[in-house]
Amino acid sequence: MEVEYAQEADSPTISVVIPSVPAYDHAPTMACLDDQTIEKPYEVLVVDDGSIDRSEARNRGLRAATASIVALTDDDTRPPRDWLANIHSKFHNNPKLVCLEGPVYGGCRSFGPRHYVGCNLAVRRDAALSVGGFRSAFSEWREDVEFGWRMESDARGVCQHSDTVRMCHPTVPRTQFDSDLERRLKREYPHRYDEVLDVAPTRRLYRWARAVGITQPLQRVRAAFRRRVFGDCYDPASRD
Repeated sequence: MEVEYAQEADSPTISVVIPSVPAYDHAPTMACLDDQTIEKPYEVLVVDDGSIDRSEARNRGLRAATASIVALTDDDTRPPRDWLANIHSKFHNNPKLVCLEGPVYGGCRSFGPRHYVGCNLAVRRDAALSVGGFRSAFSEWREDVEFGWRMESDARGVCQHSDTVRMCHPTVPRTQFDSDLERRLKREYPHRYDEVLDVAPTRRLYRWARAVGITQPLQRVRAAFRRRVFGDCYDPASRD
């Protein structure tokens, strides 16, 4: 079965979609989703992406979801207890909101807007499907960024970054840098690419280091150290 309803609900307010390879243990992610503070019903769909790409897995999850709001994450995340409650609040308070992103911390780190990291995204289902969902042409590199930029331009509504919608990704992502897809993204979205990914020399330096394979070994060492000292989900915002 490609789509498994890991948690069912009557008339769910939110559907959670998780692409997962069959051999991967997503039980820790499910345990976090079981412990959410949201008082509304929600369902969780796990999509087997062992034989299809990640974009198609997300799209099948979108099509199978029964809630109007779909939250997307990965099979190796630790969603904070208020993750779904904060997502629900943002969409409930803004009927024009069609795409919501937030910070990611841990082994995968992203704190700025318009990066649309796939492990911490939420969308209005109809709006996401109306723009064609995720494009398999960009799997497994930048399909989430490309989707978010397309939501900005093609969906009828607004996209938002919220610091309250946070996600812990303890380990360094398994995704490998793809130079061809990076060039394609820049070619198809030159202005957005300049505004978001080429906005500072440090961004260009990081991208070069990622392309030549420097960053991920360093990130693994840093992530392992943080896990030993602080545990799986040390949130830098907790220092404030």
